[in-house]
Amino acid sequence: MYKNKNYSNYKIKNRIPTIRVSVIIINEKEEILLVLHKKPNCSYWVLPGGRLEYGETLTQCAIREIKEETNLEIIVERFIFLSEAIAPNKSRHIVNFYVQARVIGGTMELGNDPVLEAVDYIPIANLGTITLFPPVHHAIKRASSNKLIDGIEYLGNLWV
Repeated sequence: MYKNKNYSNYKIKNRIPTIRVSVIIINEKEEILLVLHKKPNCSYWVLPGGRLEYGETLTQCAIREIKEETNLEIIVERFIFLSEAIAPNKSRHIVNFYVQARVIGGTMELGNDPVLEAVDYIPIANLGTITLFPPVHHAIKRASSNKLIDGIEYLGNLWV
């Protein structure tokens, strides 16, 4: 499983954190769009999104990643969360921005990336019963019930 991966033998390649954008799309049925990632020994759900490319805005990254992973077209409505994931041995440091978005076009279909196994809307009520990385199900449930703070909520280090 993802959280049991041994990072003690990883060498630190650089000291620059990776910046990622994760997209939260909740439909009228109170379901959230997720993608299933497959690894050699496990599968787990993630919010669609990915790594920020040089010269790209966070919003542009969200739009591009959703298109690549789900074939949907979106409009980013607001930034809602910020988290980090820092490996205990400091081999990886990820800064993750979470944006709320709305679908404005496209037909949902799974992208071509070999790590992608499925794309689907999952009931928000079921988030606690699936393996979701990073573990943001509590924050998403709070956001879906309109219990958001003003500005961006910092969720802390979510390395698992």
